[in-house]
Order: sequence, then C-alpha cells, then structure tokens
Amino acid sequence: MFIATRTSRKRKEVDQETQDAIEDFQNRQAAGETDEEAFESLFGKDLPGRVRCYGRSVTRSDLKKHAEIFELKQQHQEQVTSLKAELGDMKAKQQHQDAKQQHQEAELHGLRNMIKLLVQRSEPGMRPEEIEALLQNAQHSPIDANSAHGSTHIPNIDMV
Repeated sequence: MFIATRTSRKRKEVDQETQDAIEDFQNRQAAGETDEEAFESLFGKDLPGRVRCYGRSVTRSDLKKHAEIFELKQQHQEQVTSLKAELGDMKAKQQHQDAKQQHQEAELHGLRNMIKLLVQRSEPGMRPEEIEALLQNAQHSPIDANSAHGSTHIPNIDMV
C-alpha cells in the first residue's frame, strides 16, 4: 500500500527521499523480510493507538474486529450454502417419494378396478356397493399364509 500511494498515476516524478524509501523497502522484501518487518524497519513502530496507512481513526482493535466480523460472515455464508444444499436434497427426495406414492396409488387403483371386473364376471349378480365392501374388507384383513410365500396362482375363472 505504501508504494501504491506514493507513486503517481500521471507519471509525475516522486521526490528522491520517497524513491529511496521505496527502493529500500523493495530490497528488504527481496531479502526475505515480511512486508510488516520491512515497513517497520524503515519507518519505526506505530504509535500507540494508531495504525499507519489506514487513516487517523483506525486502531489495531478496529482491524481485529473487522477481521473477526469478516470471518463470522464467511462462516455464516458457508452455513447458509450447506443448508441450502441440504434443503435441495430433501426436496429432491420428497419429490421422488411423492412420485413413487402416486405411482403406487395408480397401480392400486388399477388393481381395484381389475378385481371389481373379475368379481362382476364371476358373480354377475353382485352390486358395485357389495364389491366395494368386499374390497374394503379384503384390504383390512391380514394376509393369508399362501400369499405370504409369494404365490402367483390365479384361479381359472370362466369368462361368460
């Protein structure tokens, strides 16, 4: 920042003292000193309660607070991002489950219609209300032992 604020954009010449300070600063950096060490060796330590190159009202504690606030904002942003990703995953799972449930409901509806048709053809005198009651009872009754073994036997019903 020291160099950027001391060199002119309009190609005006920098006074000799400033030019010497810039060269000395760059030489110290090239020798392996950190920016802070090089700056402090050239200009001395900061006065208590002040930080050079930041203006009159900025203190070290202000810089620490700004760093802490920046870190907290960054952590908050990461949390928001992860929660949004998690919410997106949950929505995708919910949509998949909804589609699966709709598919199962459609299959169940088709099976109910097929059973109604089979019952009507096997016993032509049954009313639709009786068939519906029969299906309701069958739906709430426990599965018998034969169907638990995965039997696929379909009785032969004579079509009339």
